[in-house]
Amino acid sequence: MAMSRLCSAVLAAMVLTVLAAGPANATIPRVRGSWLFGPAPVWTDGTANPSFRPLSEPMESKSLLSVRVSTEMSEDSGNCKMRPALRYSNDGVTWDAPKEIVSTYRTTEGTDWGTVYIDITQLAGTASRAYVQFGVEVANEAGSAINICNATIRVEPKEPVR
Repeated sequence: MAMSRLCSAVLAAMVLTVLAAGPANATIPRVRGSWLFGPAPVWTDGTANPSFRPLSEPMESKSLLSVRVSTEMSEDSGNCKMRPALRYSNDGVTWDAPKEIVSTYRTTEGTDWGTVYIDITQLAGTASRAYVQFGVEVANEAGSAINICNATIRVEPKEPVR
């Protein structure tokens, strides 16, 4: 009897925790071997032109060949669109122009789950360098006001075959 009440209390606490969190507070779970960046606020420049917002620290890229990226948008002010991107650097200070990893933008709150590994050494016009930094490109879907949302990305590197 006491065990039954304890189980009921634990179950009730779990349900209340899930309900209190709600979808707006949900985040992409980290999986073994992945990197999770965010949630972090990102903002547009008030135009439809993409602006790169870094989410990761600069990291060495010599053994990084391909990645699978999942992206989540939350707390959208109403007009953001975003997609995962990266940029390269020879020194970790001066950066090349960012390149989108996935060309499709997310335009509503929710998650885009990465399903394939993308060879980041072959992104159009991108020369692999000593350092890489992951982030998102954000832009206005419409209008000219600056917009803000929270971005979370999960990067799953594919290890080279040894």
